[in-house]
Amino acid sequence: MQHVSGQGTAWVELSGELIVKDLQPGETLRVHPGHVGAFQSGVTFQITTVPGIKNVIFGGDGIFLASLTGPGKVWLQTLPISRLAHKLMEYMPAPSKEAMQGGVVGGIVGSILDGMR
Repeated sequence: MQHVSGQGTAWVELSGELIVKDLQPGETLRVHPGHVGAFQSGVTFQITTVPGIKNVIFGGDGIFLASLTGPGKVWLQTLPISRLAHKLMEYMPAPSKEAMQGGVVGGIVGSILDGMR
Protein backbone atom coordinates (compact mmCIF):
# COMPACT_ATOMS: atom_id res chain seq x y z
CA MET A 1 0.00 0.00 0.00
CA GLN A 2 1.13 3.52 -0.77
CA HIS A 3 0.36 6.66 1.22
CA VAL A 4 -0.21 9.69 -1.03
CA SER A 5 -0.67 13.19 0.40
CA GLY A 6 -0.10 16.83 -0.46
CA GLN A 7 -1.13 19.08 -3.32
CA GLY A 8 -0.87 17.93 -6.90
CA THR A 9 -2.06 15.17 -9.16
CA ALA A 10 -1.66 11.47 -8.41
CA TRP A 11 -2.27 8.86 -11.08
CA VAL A 12 -3.72 5.59 -9.81
CA GLU A 13 -4.32 2.59 -12.04
CA LEU A 14 -7.19 0.31 -11.12
CA SER A 15 -8.38 -2.70 -13.11
CA GLY A 16 -11.91 -3.37 -14.31
CA GLU A 17 -14.69 -1.01 -13.37
CA LEU A 18 -14.42 1.55 -10.58
CA ILE A 19 -16.92 1.58 -7.72
CA VAL A 20 -16.88 4.52 -5.31
CA LYS A 21 -18.44 4.12 -1.86
CA ASP A 22 -18.88 7.06 0.51
CA LEU A 23 -18.83 5.52 3.98
CA GLN A 24 -20.58 7.33 6.82
CA PRO A 25 -18.97 7.52 10.30
CA GLY A 26 -18.93 4.02 11.78
CA GLU A 27 -20.21 2.38 8.58
CA THR A 28 -18.19 -0.74 7.68
CA LEU A 29 -17.65 -2.34 4.30
CA ARG A 30 -16.09 -5.82 4.03
CA VAL A 31 -14.60 -6.82 0.67
CA HIS A 32 -11.92 -9.09 -0.76
CA PRO A 33 -8.57 -7.31 -0.17
CA GLY A 34 -7.71 -7.44 -3.87
CA HIS A 35 -10.68 -5.21 -4.71
CA VAL A 36 -9.52 -2.29 -2.54
CA GLY A 37 -8.01 0.30 -4.87
CA ALA A 38 -7.77 3.38 -2.65
CA PHE A 39 -9.37 5.01 0.37
CA GLN A 40 -9.26 8.39 2.13
CA SER A 41 -7.20 8.88 5.28
CA GLY A 42 -10.34 9.00 7.47
CA VAL A 43 -11.14 5.38 6.59
CA THR A 44 -9.83 2.66 8.91
CA PHE A 45 -8.42 -0.38 7.07
CA GLN A 46 -8.07 -3.78 8.75
CA ILE A 47 -7.66 -7.34 7.51
CA THR A 48 -10.19 -9.66 9.15
CA THR A 49 -11.06 -13.32 8.79
CA VAL A 50 -14.25 -14.65 7.25
CA PRO A 51 -16.64 -15.75 10.03
CA GLY A 52 -18.10 -19.26 9.95
CA ILE A 53 -16.60 -22.57 8.93
CA LYS A 54 -19.02 -22.92 5.98
CA ASN A 55 -17.82 -19.61 4.55
CA VAL A 56 -14.19 -20.67 4.93
CA ILE A 57 -14.72 -23.99 3.17
CA PHE A 58 -17.23 -23.00 0.49
CA GLY A 59 -16.57 -19.26 0.07
CA GLY A 60 -14.06 -19.56 -2.77
CA ASP A 61 -12.30 -16.24 -2.11
CA GLY A 62 -10.04 -17.27 0.77
CA ILE A 63 -10.38 -16.67 4.47
CA PHE A 64 -9.45 -12.97 4.66
CA LEU A 65 -11.50 -9.82 4.08
CA ALA A 66 -10.59 -6.15 4.12
CA SER A 67 -12.71 -4.29 6.65
CA LEU A 68 -13.05 -0.58 5.82
CA THR A 69 -14.76 1.68 8.37
CA GLY A 70 -15.80 5.28 7.60
CA PRO A 71 -15.99 8.17 7.39
CA GLY A 72 -14.55 8.69 3.93
CA LYS A 73 -14.52 7.52 0.34
CA VAL A 74 -13.38 4.09 -0.82
CA TRP A 75 -12.50 3.26 -4.44
CA LEU A 76 -12.96 -0.41 -5.37
CA GLN A 77 -11.74 -2.19 -8.50
CA THR A 78 -13.75 -5.02 -10.01
CA LEU A 79 -10.84 -6.89 -11.60
CA PRO A 80 -7.71 -7.03 -9.41
CA ILE A 81 -4.42 -7.97 -11.09
CA SER A 82 -4.51 -11.57 -9.82
CA ARG A 83 -7.88 -12.20 -11.47
CA LEU A 84 -6.80 -10.38 -14.62
CA ALA A 85 -3.77 -12.69 -14.92
CA HIS A 86 -6.00 -15.72 -14.36
CA LYS A 87 -8.40 -14.57 -17.08
CA LEU A 88 -5.53 -13.97 -19.53
CA MET A 89 -4.13 -17.49 -18.98
CA GLU A 90 -7.10 -18.88 -20.94
CA TYR A 91 -5.71 -17.21 -24.09
CA MET A 92 -2.02 -18.10 -23.64
CA PRO A 93 -0.57 -20.91 -25.77
CA ALA A 94 0.14 -24.14 -23.94
CA PRO A 95 3.85 -25.03 -23.72
CA SER A 96 4.97 -27.90 -25.96
CA LYS A 97 6.04 -31.23 -24.48
CA GLU A 98 9.62 -30.77 -25.70
CA ALA A 99 10.00 -27.45 -23.90
CA MET A 100 8.55 -28.88 -20.69
CA GLN A 101 10.81 -31.96 -20.64
CA GLY A 102 14.19 -30.26 -20.53
CA GLY A 103 13.51 -26.90 -18.98
CA VAL A 104 15.09 -23.71 -20.32
CA VAL A 105 18.66 -24.96 -20.70
CA GLY A 106 17.54 -28.30 -22.10
CA GLY A 107 15.26 -26.54 -24.57
CA ILE A 108 18.12 -24.33 -25.80
CA VAL A 109 20.53 -27.24 -26.16
CA GLY A 110 17.81 -29.33 -27.82
CA SER A 111 17.02 -26.61 -30.35
CA ILE A 112 20.74 -26.23 -31.19
CA LEU A 113 21.08 -29.98 -31.70
CA ASP A 114 17.91 -30.11 -33.81
CA GLY A 115 19.37 -27.37 -36.03
CA MET A 116 22.55 -29.39 -36.60
CA ARG A 117 20.73 -32.31 -38.23
